[in-house]
Amino acid sequence: MNQTANQLKPTQIAERIDFLDVLRGIAIQFIFMANILTFSGIFFFAATFRNPKAVWASDELIDFISFALIDGKFYSIFSLLFGIGCMMQYQKLKKSNKPFASFFNSRMFWLLVFGLIHLVGFWMGDILTLYALLGFLLVFFKDTANKKLLTFAAILILMPLLNWFIIHFIKFDYPQFFFQKSLDLWNYFGYPPSEYNGESFVDMLFYMNNVNWVDFFKMNLSIAFVRIGFILEEGRVFKVFGIFLIGLWAGRKILNEGLLSNIKFLKKVAFIGIGIGLPMSIVRTYFVFFGGQSTMISFLNTLNYALSTVPLALGYAALLAIIYYKKPAILNCIAPAGKMAFTNYLMQTAISIVIFYKLGFGFAGQFGFTVITLIAISIFLLQVLFSTIWLKYFRFGPLEWIWRQLTYKQLIKIRK
Repeated sequence: MNQTANQLKPTQIAERIDFLDVLRGIAIQFIFMANILTFSGIFFFAATFRNPKAVWASDELIDFISFALIDGKFYSIFSLLFGIGCMMQYQKLKKSNKPFASFFNSRMFWLLVFGLIHLVGFWMGDILTLYALLGFLLVFFKDTANKKLLTFAAILILMPLLNWFIIHFIKFDYPQFFFQKSLDLWNYFGYPPSEYNGESFVDMLFYMNNVNWVDFFKMNLSIAFVRIGFILEEGRVFKVFGIFLIGLWAGRKILNEGLLSNIKFLKKVAFIGIGIGLPMSIVRTYFVFFGGQSTMISFLNTLNYALSTVPLALGYAALLAIIYYKKPAILNCIAPAGKMAFTNYLMQTAISIVIFYKLGFGFAGQFGFTVITLIAISIFLLQVLFSTIWLKYFRFGPLEWIWRQLTYKQLIKIRK
């Protein structure tokens, strides 16, 4: 499997755009700050279970602010980067007269393998599987005109509203199939369900308190179907693919028209995105925290999510691009974590399992929101340090290196 002049080769360091690595690093940090709440068990254990020393007066405020500013926004930025990366790879191969579809499909196949292992074996919040499946479709839009890309994106981002009507008014609750399949597997394996308002669910307390690895993998297989159900229930498939398409448009603009140095345009995106998205996100957060469980509140949540998350994510990305253009040194320290985003994302799962689950130290349910947030920040700072040291000696992160070799079907040198 020696490299030849005619073979595809991975992106070289000199070809990377540093800001995109910075943005990827920031996105992976805030995705973790959202995910660690589930890892920590704070939603599943009673408040009385928490260690009084880890419950701070700032918890409720941190919870509200984090949900308003973070929830959904940074996996949206990660989705944007996915589309940008796809377009950059396409244009690189196109200039070299090399086939793109076979390369990208190979890349998505191996991402799907990693994603399914992560989803079914370790973490119900996995995003890799969804990205890989939608990535197979993204190939067909690589030559779509810019105007059509944005039109399709806008339609897809609003599709969760139609999805809500199908589930709640037409009464075609198709995600329920996956929730029931999860419970059926849970019961089949002989685990005790939890009860709420007369309905049975998988018992997350039992899951997090488990100390047997075989049972851990069996329970994860069951819980994976819960993840599928939630993705379909909230219409995330449509939204993610819509942002992928915006990413294709942005990637084209970055490469062909210098989008990242167009400060006037970036200021406009930041002003409009944050100006629309932030108030809507605060309203949505209020509904989620204080609105109750009525059908109207459910619809308003869906509406606010559609109108707030993507604009605010785009506003964040544009604002960070402006800051980076003016003061790159402030953010460049984060770039190594972004270059190793795949490795760091999966490391976050491993670290969280060790810290919170009974298979590890068993701290689930013991901390308040403030302490959990500080833990997430501390772990990411360690990942930035680890990534910086690693990349002094190696060209790629360890999992990035494995993924590249599988994609390119080559032995690729990892040491510098």
